[in-house]
Amino acid sequence: MPLPRGLVMCSFIWIIACFAATIGLSAPIQPTSGVYTPSVRAMLALLAVGACLLWPIARLAYAHGAWTPARVAVDMITIMVAFHAIFWPLHLVTYWTAAQMMAIDLLLCGWIAATGAWIALALRPDRRRMVWSTGWMAIVVAGVVLDAVGLQAPVPELAGPYAALLRLTPERTDSVVIPMWSVAIWPWILASGAWAGVLLTSKRLPRTASPANL
Repeated sequence: MPLPRGLVMCSFIWIIACFAATIGLSAPIQPTSGVYTPSVRAMLALLAVGACLLWPIARLAYAHGAWTPARVAVDMITIMVAFHAIFWPLHLVTYWTAAQMMAIDLLLCGWIAATGAWIALALRPDRRRMVWSTGWMAIVVAGVVLDAVGLQAPVPELAGPYAALLRLTPERTDSVVIPMWSVAIWPWILASGAWAGVLLTSKRLPRTASPANL
């Protein structure tokens, strides 16, 4: 299946924009981990916005016809590869441990996988895409809302990537008080169930135009 070149281009443009908006293009006066860490956290949050909100909104708004699960999976893998191109080098400018980085990686990629499953379900020919798009937006931002109203952990951390990302990237290295691996693995459990539903209920869909330039 051809690579979605348009998505690749948009992904890297978004990564560059996130980098410029948070970390910046010039080094700080004192380039230490303590200086860079808040910017890296903000950058990861913006990357999650692109992968978990902008991607499904764009696909559900502009995709023509029904999409097969394989076609959505190509999108998903493309975004994951683009994310990893920038993610692991960030370890060099933060004080986060390798375990924290792995947990953050699992968390964000798990939510990307869950987003892909939601898109695959929403792109069926009998679905109202606007309703599905709005529903996913509500799921993704629910954790922030629940955290803002004071709901105790780990409930907000299980609803969308943002509250969990804040907990996994604390100001101090000794501040992680939530079950880190449980929070990181949770979106993969969600994604696995959703993709299983996609595959079990998939039907033979009509062929659509090649996604090479989408």
